[in-house]
Amino acid sequence: MQRMFFLLVLFCAFGTACAQMLPDERPASAPMVDSAGKPLKMDFNIQLTSIKDANMPYAVFSSRPLMIYYFGPHCPHCISGYGGVQQVAKEYEQRGLSSIAVSVGNASRRDLLMFMEQQRASIPFFQDAEQEFGRKYGDGYVPRLYLVSPEGQIFRYANSTGEGLKVVRADIEKMLGIK
Repeated sequence: MQRMFFLLVLFCAFGTACAQMLPDERPASAPMVDSAGKPLKMDFNIQLTSIKDANMPYAVFSSRPLMIYYFGPHCPHCISGYGGVQQVAKEYEQRGLSSIAVSVGNASRRDLLMFMEQQRASIPFFQDAEQEFGRKYGDGYVPRLYLVSPEGQIFRYANSTGEGLKVVRADIEKMLGIK
């Protein structure tokens, strides 16, 4: 029994070490593609509900660089990551970047307003009430950060803190033509 436990621990440790050495499936700054391998474009007709301004359509953000923070208001990683994302939004706003936050569909309006208040949110918030955004662009996890080019090309980032934000900043600067 002890030998079997030892072999199991050894197998797990070796498997983890090997998995960490493998390169990512795609670079963080590669555009998203559909099942046929064609670049995926953002659909600004998706029904997102504005949280504070009921008349603000999601389509307002088409044709300009856009950063989207896709999150859940009760997710600890989403809560801790929002401050850095908001800082990046403020940093590049004057240079032409628009930014919004999109909440997963199952959050209540009250929870979203509380999140916004606690985080001192300054960017527009939307809710994916019909879960269209999540089905089309999500991978089942939050938080996720997206950059959308003025042409609608989408880049998805799994890491929206620390080193991940450095990659996002570099891609924003490329998108905005900042040297």
